[in-house]
Amino acid sequence: MSKKKIQATLYMESKLLLKEWRVEHDPGGYLFAGGRYRTKILPADLPEWYVYGYLYKRHGYISAKDVKHLLYVPDYAFNNHLHKYDTLLISYDEDIEPFKSEDGFSWYKGYKHAIGGPLIVNFVEAVGKHSNYDVAEIRKELKRKREWYDERNSS
Repeated sequence: MSKKKIQATLYMESKLLLKEWRVEHDPGGYLFAGGRYRTKILPADLPEWYVYGYLYKRHGYISAKDVKHLLYVPDYAFNNHLHKYDTLLISYDEDIEPFKSEDGFSWYKGYKHAIGGPLIVNFVEAVGKHSNYDVAEIRKELKRKREWYDERNSS
């Protein structure tokens, strides 16, 4: 059997068909590269640096290898969920930088993926293990967010 060509940073279990407002699963269990392109890759074929989780409103796998830059954007407005409204921006090839659009909206450019929820913690740990990227500052901010959350939700 030949070795599978695994190049995408994102593999999803289903494909989102926007025009039909439904998702399509491959009957053989094969993954969709980038969430769009059918592959002959099964979840078992992915290397250990792919982290499984809920992202882009579906379940899939995201690569924690060769990450160049991460930016954690915590949300301190809602204290009913720990990371539900937080965002982790991920770049594999350039720095993530702030920008302001013509209408005055501030956000960031240079990222390839944005994840949220509990996947953030698992992904940061995987990046620390599989990429040459220092996640110490993000770990500190995640700890700070945990302390903030616990303080507001302890009985």
